[in-house]
Amino acid sequence: MVLVAPALAEKRLGRGGRDVKLIPYHRFEIVSALPQIEALRAIASRIEERKWFRITAMSAANDERFAGTVTGNRFSITRIMGYRNSFAPVIEGVVNEGGRFSRVMVTMRPSIFVAIFLAFFFTIFFSITLGVGSEILWFALAAPLLMYAGVLFGFWLEANKIEQTLRRILKAT
Repeated sequence: MVLVAPALAEKRLGRGGRDVKLIPYHRFEIVSALPQIEALRAIASRIEERKWFRITAMSAANDERFAGTVTGNRFSITRIMGYRNSFAPVIEGVVNEGGRFSRVMVTMRPSIFVAIFLAFFFTIFFSITLGVGSEILWFALAAPLLMYAGVLFGFWLEANKIEQTLRRILKAT
């Protein structure tokens, strides 16, 4: 039984990490059939410059459009979407050479603005509810949980799409 557990864990993780976790942070590795240079070119060919304001329409063509930069063997990107999702992940990756293939280490996390907003929201919310008293304790517990559920939903909705898109772009093996 013990010998089978690592194989089961690899199979579970190899599915693409489509399981929602309770922390909006996702790290995974893609083994690409492309050499390092070609993998970096494949990513760079789908990257546009970052803009503060962008008008886009919802379209399947947006799935492979990113904004960001590629420097050396690293990239930092965000997906260009036809809708607004403040909780969409920031994607950072490193492309390492592996002979005739490459290994891409990818990390997805919320933007720093989302983290600051949540810290501010929870601090203010708990300060107010502690001052009001225990008669609205149910609300004091339900509101932050609903906010956190919204963050998780927005993050993992995009994280799963992005992971599958990166696997497709990099011709994952």
